[in-house]
Amino acid sequence: MRALALRLHGAKVAAKPRVDRYRYFDNPAGLTTGSRSLVAPGCFITDHNHAIVARVRIVDQGISTSPVAIGEDVWIGADVSILPGVRIGYGAVIGAGSVVARDVPAFCIAIGSPARFIRERD
Repeated sequence: MRALALRLHGAKVAAKPRVDRYRYFDNPAGLTTGSRSLVAPGCFITDHNHAIVARVRIVDQGISTSPVAIGEDVWIGADVSILPGVRIGYGAVIGAGSVVARDVPAFCIAIGSPARFIRERD
């Protein structure tokens, strides 16, 4: 049911994703997920950010967008934040509470704030 809701809002969601409760997709139109990926509770995924321009009032700065891509067979732990433009490779694991601001290669485990490579999946 959650995957259907994402599709209705423009996300490209592959077959058999598992999206747990209490997660927040900020503008899901810029989101692509692979099949058999897991998104745990409390996650925040966004494809846009506020622009930051010198000498322009904050309310007049607008936004910048960059799509987010989550590969197949990815596990995203609880309370993870994924920022605009991030690509998470096939089979990657993101540890709970991480903030993902850069791409994560396939079969890698990344944790922390900002998320950093720890090791490859066995």
